[in-house]
Amino acid sequence: MGVVTKNPKTGAKACRMTGGKAHQIKKEGSKACFWDRSGGASPRPKPSPRPPPKPLPTPKPSKSLPADLEPVSTVNPAELGYLPVDRSKTEAKPLYHLLCFDDKRIPKATNHWWVPAVLGPNAAGKNYVTTLPYVVNAEKYGLEVAYPWIMSQKNIVQNIVNRHWSIVPGSGESYCVRRADEVTFTVNWGGTMESTLVRGSPYITANFKHAPAASIGAGQGVRTLLIDGEEIPSPSVSGAKYTVKRKVTAILRDSDESWVIYVPPNTPLTIKASPSTFAVNFQEGFSGVTRLAMVNNCTTGLDNVSPHCPAKDTPNEEYDPYIKDYEDAVDAGSNVCTEKAATTYTKTETGTLVEFHYQDKKCWKDLPDGHLLMVALPHHLSVTPCEGQTRVIKSGGHRNLRGLSLGLQLAGHTWPLLYPSYDIPWIGEPDKKKLETIRWALVGRNESSDEHYDVRYDMKDGMIDPYNMGKLLAKMGRLVLISDQLSETNARDKMLDRMRTYISRWLDHTTKNLLIYDKTWGGVISCGCQYIWIERRDWPEPHGYPICGNNASKLECPTLADPNFDFGNAYYNDHHFHYGYFIYSAAVVAKFDQAWAQKYNEKVLALIRDIANPSPKDKYFTTFRYFDFFVGHSWALGIYSDPNGKGQESTSEAVNAWYGIHLYGKATNQPLIALTGETMVQMETVSTNFYWHVPQNIDIYPKEFHHTMVGIVHDLIVEFQTYFGANGFFVHGIQLLPITPIVHLMFHPYWVQWGFPRFKEYCGDSFCTESGFVTFMIAEHAMIDKDAAWTEAMALPDKVFALETAGGNGNSLANTLYFISAWGNHKRERWMSDEPTCTKWEFEVDTTDTKAEKANAKSTAVVGEHPLIVSKPRAKKGSGLPWLMGVLLVAVVLGVAAYQFSGQGMLGEERAEIVPQGVGYGTEH
Repeated sequence: MGVVTKNPKTGAKACRMTGGKAHQIKKEGSKACFWDRSGGASPRPKPSPRPPPKPLPTPKPSKSLPADLEPVSTVNPAELGYLPVDRSKTEAKPLYHLLCFDDKRIPKATNHWWVPAVLGPNAAGKNYVTTLPYVVNAEKYGLEVAYPWIMSQKNIVQNIVNRHWSIVPGSGESYCVRRADEVTFTVNWGGTMESTLVRGSPYITANFKHAPAASIGAGQGVRTLLIDGEEIPSPSVSGAKYTVKRKVTAILRDSDESWVIYVPPNTPLTIKASPSTFAVNFQEGFSGVTRLAMVNNCTTGLDNVSPHCPAKDTPNEEYDPYIKDYEDAVDAGSNVCTEKAATTYTKTETGTLVEFHYQDKKCWKDLPDGHLLMVALPHHLSVTPCEGQTRVIKSGGHRNLRGLSLGLQLAGHTWPLLYPSYDIPWIGEPDKKKLETIRWALVGRNESSDEHYDVRYDMKDGMIDPYNMGKLLAKMGRLVLISDQLSETNARDKMLDRMRTYISRWLDHTTKNLLIYDKTWGGVISCGCQYIWIERRDWPEPHGYPICGNNASKLECPTLADPNFDFGNAYYNDHHFHYGYFIYSAAVVAKFDQAWAQKYNEKVLALIRDIANPSPKDKYFTTFRYFDFFVGHSWALGIYSDPNGKGQESTSEAVNAWYGIHLYGKATNQPLIALTGETMVQMETVSTNFYWHVPQNIDIYPKEFHHTMVGIVHDLIVEFQTYFGANGFFVHGIQLLPITPIVHLMFHPYWVQWGFPRFKEYCGDSFCTESGFVTFMIAEHAMIDKDAAWTEAMALPDKVFALETAGGNGNSLANTLYFISAWGNHKRERWMSDEPTCTKWEFEVDTTDTKAEKANAKSTAVVGEHPLIVSKPRAKKGSGLPWLMGVLLVAVVLGVAAYQFSGQGMLGEERAEIVPQGVGYGTEH
């Protein structure tokens, strides 16, 4: 409450704030505000009874990180014919002053999650890096730390960053990145401050060394200030000196968040605090580790300032009486500082085990050790085993573009993620009843038969960008596999010969548009073809022919200067899309021609190394250029400074790249390559079913986002649109390109029951057919009603698959029919989103749901209440979906947290209007 009083020092009228939830009520004529706790603190709600938590086990010592994987190759791409180009003096050069790596690495990261920190300024003036749950920005004077809030509209969900902390050494003139791996990177400010930023860490750590004026400050004032747990009744606006044993806690005014600043034991500080300012200043020459952590994003519920509150004027604790569990976990892990990490993946009897290994040490050697605390995103807990090595904190947590994230304590220093194994086929088994019709489409339609498919004459010479050429090559590859499956050996061998000829030209570097090696960044890029039309009116239509006006062999490359040329290939945009098609095609050739595979292996490996090099021992390519192991998916955006951060549009094309790598490894008997591809297929498929295919029964996005599918996921924004248009069928269709067996794995039929009607609605106009995107709609329809999809496919005009049709030119009638036949209404033993078999995680107790394991083996959903499900969708009577009453698309949204988007679930408004269609799924062919 607020009352008007006289300031004892100045006599001026002031606003006195009282109570633990006190907030400023500005009175007319008042000059300032100060604290008066005589009014008492508001009472806390009484928690409901619960069993006491198990004591924390004894902390385990940190071990040495596992050894790096061996490289799949160390051959210099220039020795393979990829012409080397030096870009160190061009506008696209790396910003070398921001790179000071200890290991003197030559290949540069281009798409990693932390790369915005070393790019030039974007239109917003900030190069935000999303560490989750925070957003940080490195400036020459220090580090800015923000806790974003979510703004949602019909077609976008956006992280809003409008307040930040500043952590500064007081002498910052520049910064540089000196160490990085898949989940951490370390930034140094002239030796006076260093910060290792850890993906998914609830802490921001700064290590000061003889800092002249170290400071940690918020761009807002405080409502309540506590030092070592004791409230300071009247903090000093001008600054008061304190000796802090352990921590400073500030409840901020403008955001209503509670933050903790951890400092070395018995650190002398000067703290300035008022309703409009807050700063913690260290003594001159300060050395030591400090940590910053947010522990409550709606502390008082007052003033309606926090968008994270469960309801107006309602703090978190009124909905979640155990919210202090999260703060206690932050305290328990506060003395565990991560220096660096390693990511590994291995094959086990039950799946693929992905592990984050953290090299940790005590932040302050004189304090007791603790338990590493991380923040788990929804998809993490769908694959985090519950065998006694972890504990999930079921209160508190963070809301961001990934939904609700919860605290995860580790018994040791390794976070395991177990991705179940799934069959990854070349082509699949067709419905025998449909074979003759597929054969007719392939070889029985005279000149219209798909066996006659070929690329245009100019494309044969490589006068085309690698993305579109890759699509056309992969189209041939699927027709080769279909021909082989149907024992049409003549058709198979003819198409195989064509495809082998064309891909060999690219790998032999005899095409007009060459693939070259960028020795500055360390990657394979395209040179580009500057098209010139030579008109010959005396010739038949089209009365002329194109040529490339540039000479690629002399490195006259339009891609080097134009960031949009060849879809931004030379700026490292979408390589996994572009080369993924080439690698898939090479896998098909290798399957049938081992001599070719042996001859061209190193050249194909150069493309694999470009997009998914697994080893830092490879001195020519960065590791996992596109894949982000923490979020479980790829980032397509290259060396662009984008205000929205990293982003990706088509998850299916990303998965197609990893699918191609897996198949190539199988075809050439290279286990590491096969496992690398398989791991990324599994991971990206799981994450797609959380962040692109909008779950029906889990709150990932707010209810204001009225869509079943996401078009583009960025670090800071989610959009229902594509880069080439906002049509709804573009958004849905781009997530099914190309149509291969792996697409089927990505689409859980239950989600299709919900999402397909919207796709069908968007595809109701003629443009959907004219653009070829109707083929993707039919493929999705097949997953729930193969007979209806078959009828639709048989009615398609040939022009849908013509070269000029952007959506359909990478597909064919034979492939569409084969996909429907092999994968329509398909019954799998289990689906990605039937996992996990865990509903709780506790130290030293195996809580694996064995009933769920057995149920999964019988194609049923997980039994029991998963802590993140906000509602259970009900199957309509007679729909053929009785087993969907269990957990379907699992993530981790606690019942106590379901309120966090206006207290409502996702099944409302437009979404409730979507009626499942089709005959059901999980049935035999």
